[in-house]
Amino acid sequence: MTIMRLGIPVLSLVLSLLLAGESASAMEFTTPAGADGRRLVVARGPIVEGDAERLRVALQSADRDSFGHKTVALDSAGGVVGEAFAMAGFMDGDRVDTVVRPGASCASACAQIVFLAGLRRVVLDGGRLGLHSCRAAKNGTPSLYCNDLIAQHAVAHGTIYGPIMAFMQMTPAAQIKWLDSEDADCWGLTRWPPGVDRGAKEGELPPCLLRGPSVKAPASASKRKARE
Repeated sequence: MTIMRLGIPVLSLVLSLLLAGESASAMEFTTPAGADGRRLVVARGPIVEGDAERLRVALQSADRDSFGHKTVALDSAGGVVGEAFAMAGFMDGDRVDTVVRPGASCASACAQIVFLAGLRRVVLDGGRLGLHSCRAAKNGTPSLYCNDLIAQHAVAHGTIYGPIMAFMQMTPAAQIKWLDSEDADCWGLTRWPPGVDRGAKEGELPPCLLRGPSVKAPASASKRKARE
């Protein structure tokens, strides 16, 4: 994802967090009705200039749930860092939950900024988050400055600093660390609604910090191919 325009004046350097090979076409926003009849925003595609304003407009057509929250379903490989922060800003002002649905992927700026801005944020089984480092667009080197700003943003939205920062620092910009729904819960990146017994609750340490990640059986070749 690339910082090209920022609503935060301190972020003036150009950095990149866009997955290699991803096109620069605009994110597509639709507002279908969910299973409960409530309209949500579905956001698909890379995050580019102008997407924050398009999200703001789309949110006007979304319905609120019983908690007074709107929902944004994400399926994106990331994009412009500044635009992702601007999207998060609109979400903060409109009480928005985020969800990654089965078969969807939310990576880079989508996962590290937009997804984590949700008041309630869930990765449904079959969805996944992708994390990696910021990199300087000029020379491609990892940017601790950018990573720290993203981690601080995560903390402001109820995510512990350590896990999100560690995943960014340990994963080169050209690679992706994929987390499925179980992993996202275990590392404290999700916040499920009240009454759902999944993930860490507010004020709790993520299970993976307490007992370590669980060992999983390797996925079959067919399943790995289907996810790529």
